[in-house]
Amino acid sequence: MAPRLHILGHPDFPLGDTAHPEDSQLFNCWNFCQLAESLGIPYAYYGAEGSRCPSGEQGTVVSLGGSPERWAFRSAWHREYTRRLNAALRETLRDDGEPEWVASIYGVAQCDVSVASGVPVFEPMLGYGTCWTHYRVFPSYAHQQVIYTRQPETQKDRYFDTVIPHFLHPGEYPFQPKPGEYLVYLGRAAEDKGVALARETAALAGLEFREVHRGCAGLEKARLLGEARAVLMPTLYLEPFGYVAIEAMMCGTPVITTDWGSFPEIVREGVDGFRCRTQAEFSEAVRLAPALDRRRIRQGAEERFTVAAVTERYRRYLDFIWKIHRYGGYYAPGATRKEQTC
Repeated sequence: MAPRLHILGHPDFPLGDTAHPEDSQLFNCWNFCQLAESLGIPYAYYGAEGSRCPSGEQGTVVSLGGSPERWAFRSAWHREYTRRLNAALRETLRDDGEPEWVASIYGVAQCDVSVASGVPVFEPMLGYGTCWTHYRVFPSYAHQQVIYTRQPETQKDRYFDTVIPHFLHPGEYPFQPKPGEYLVYLGRAAEDKGVALARETAALAGLEFREVHRGCAGLEKARLLGEARAVLMPTLYLEPFGYVAIEAMMCGTPVITTDWGSFPEIVREGVDGFRCRTQAEFSEAVRLAPALDRRRIRQGAEERFTVAAVTERYRRYLDFIWKIHRYGGYYAPGATRKEQTC
């Protein structure tokens, strides 16, 4: 039989729902299904009623029904969601020795699921604050270090993790060679996202500032980002990844960020944009942004942050964790065979 991938999706919103474009976890679910299509692996998506898979031949939806309320940890809906998910997995998991994986996209929402011991459960695109599985794909080395520091118990199975950046479908982000003269902030209206710093930077530059928090998706979002002089992302905390950065870069638009978290891994200084620490540096970056080569920005994004760019890395990782989980064969430094469990 062919390999099979089980994707545990969003507990509240249907896959393909256009009413919540700002929900990054729903976006992750959609992108990961696109990755499954690229891998050529049949997959089942377990999600809310009304979910639909991206176009392709590999995906099917396993509906878990509607949600009576927004998910919250250990709430009544969390318990009911787990019950529905376990019932669905009992019907669909084979556990017959053929390659099979369970991907937990929503983290702790799925931490109580019951999966046959022969099937590995892993957390791809892990950008949230905690983890629960033994196999993890972090979107940046910065976030990997945050989780390892926050959860010391991960020490026993760090050997089975990897780092693969988030990714996009480039066809959804048309290249824009001729930008306008405005700056953009696209994200949560939150102090820790640096929105006040973004406003101040635009004011000092004397440029139009477009601040968008919700409801922007598809070609409307691509146009907003692509026609900007630059996109401002002055996040104050350690950003796990930052989708908006690669969305802007895919359009050819420079990104101006802070110089910590994932940004040193994403933004090539003086190529894709600038990484700053002071208001003076942000102001100077806005001045210099038009001189950057927008085609080179787009090319770099295509090389690093597309479905095609990460497909083989995920294929190797799936093969890696399947062989470890099912057959063993990898041992952590200093451990004996008896101590090794997956």
